[in-house]
Amino acid sequence: MRFSTIVPFIGAAAALPASQVGGIVDVPTAPQPSAVKILGVNAIGSGCPAGHAYVTVDATGTIFDVAFDEYYVAVGPGTAVSDGRKNCRVSINLQFPEGLSMSIIETRFIGYASLSSGQTGTCRAGYTFSGDSSQEVVFQKNLVAPYEDNYSMLAGIGAQSWSKCGATTAVLNVNSEIRINPITSPKKGIMTVSGPQRILIAWRKCDSSSSSSE
Repeated sequence: MRFSTIVPFIGAAAALPASQVGGIVDVPTAPQPSAVKILGVNAIGSGCPAGHAYVTVDATGTIFDVAFDEYYVAVGPGTAVSDGRKNCRVSINLQFPEGLSMSIIETRFIGYASLSSGQTGTCRAGYTFSGDSSQEVVFQKNLVAPYEDNYSMLAGIGAQSWSKCGATTAVLNVNSEIRINPITSPKKGIMTVSGPQRILIAWRKCDSSSSSSE
């Protein structure tokens, strides 16, 4: 897997206004330019084997693009059962000043599907922070045959999971999969992730009393 040179964040995407809930105050904030660092990015799974997932980070450090060249599934004649489902887990390890919390504010998948009658294609993505899997946020898109076109799954504001206050590191896990059902279909079907998976991150300030208690 490839990823760009580790760089500090230079800014932040616009944080979302919120009332004081769960230790988060309603005044958005952004880290100082050199205060937040990307410690590492890893990708693993049948849809992103070693050397076939490419991670880049934009100049602001808040937009991550994960491109794939082997993220596709197929069913029908000449395929194996394992060809009908692929998955990829992307983990982004971040270090930042105490008193901040981070969240995904938008994510996007783009692909292509050609499905025969009786088949259903599914694109699914779940987001968690390591050590807090109970707060997983899941998005799913189903494509019902007959279908032969591009597809996109865009998820954003209103489905957020923020990292815990009181920490100075967080590992954001993005678990995705694509599949076609039924896997043993006698008809041909394919589904791909053809465009980069885009992840937008925002930051906001924790309540000091909440930070010290966690």
